[in-house]
Amino acid sequence: MNQSILAHRQKIDNLFNKVAYFTEPEIKSEWSKYLCILVSGFIEESLRVLLEKYCEDKASPNIQKFVTKQIESITNCKTSRITEILGKFSPIWQSEFTNKIGDQIKDSIDSVVTNRNTIAHGRSVGMTYNSVFNWYKNVKKAVEILEEIIK
Repeated sequence: MNQSILAHRQKIDNLFNKVAYFTEPEIKSEWSKYLCILVSGFIEESLRVLLEKYCEDKASPNIQKFVTKQIESITNCKTSRITEILGKFSPIWQSEFTNKIGDQIKDSIDSVVTNRNTIAHGRSVGMTYNSVFNWYKNVKKAVEILEEIIK
């Protein structure tokens, strides 16, 4: 696994482990919102890292610079956005990702991003620590799939 992605994942894993021990529902709920935001950022950052690494290995410095500029503003990485970006690089990547993720992973990715946006706009969300934790497990699988595809 890419070292940058692994380090990012370990930080989030550690925080999930700490929050799991909280007993007060209100505190756990507030931390779950923060975890949701981190998981959404993990999707975005992992996609950026993988695409940058791909270009670093395969493209000239000018192309690398162009791609880095284009992907630095990747946000709101719902499944449709991820497949759109992958399709710009390769239709094969796009179809492989779509075929490998399945509904559970797709729903988890989309739930994380939707809830992150809801939280960011100050609206209430009805999610629990367990739901964010389960989404995160599926997001980690999605990132592993992306890493298999983007080579």
